[in-house]
Amino acid sequence: MINTTVSPAYLLRSYAWEVLKANDPDTWDESKYGGLVPIVPVAEEPELEEFAGPHIVYGYALDGTGSLYARNGGSVTFAVYDQNFRRLTKTLTILQAAFERQDESARDVNNYTSSHPQFIGIRFGYISVGFVEGGTPENTEGGRQSALVNIRFEYYVDYDIKTRLDQFLP
Repeated sequence: MINTTVSPAYLLRSYAWEVLKANDPDTWDESKYGGLVPIVPVAEEPELEEFAGPHIVYGYALDGTGSLYARNGGSVTFAVYDQNFRRLTKTLTILQAAFERQDESARDVNNYTSSHPQFIGIRFGYISVGFVEGGTPENTEGGRQSALVNIRFEYYVDYDIKTRLDQFLP
């Protein structure tokens, strides 16, 4: 069972960070961000604005359960911000290649998360890329450009919650 504060999007964010560091270590390095991981939920974006390097902001949506309640779906969208278009494109390509392989991507993420006790309790059935939107023009000259990578997934989760409340009544 897994803690209810852990969502599948958080696992994908953690895996994406490790993939970026492994494939572009000159760009993606915590020491360039004051020890922070530069992939944050939407509400935490201002914390990264002071750093010159690229950063990623993400949001997610989870689908309602279907006829088989154990099988869930959802998507996470990474918004990548960078002043360098070539580096932005490289980041998009790395993320797309890591997440586009459906059951193979799920296997890789599951292998990664299995070695982290805080992630045990969520497993992925498949992971795919919904869309990639290339860089957009910056708002100010020399400013950051943005791009999107949408990742869709099927997951299975066993949250540690009490559902038989009658068992807990006096």
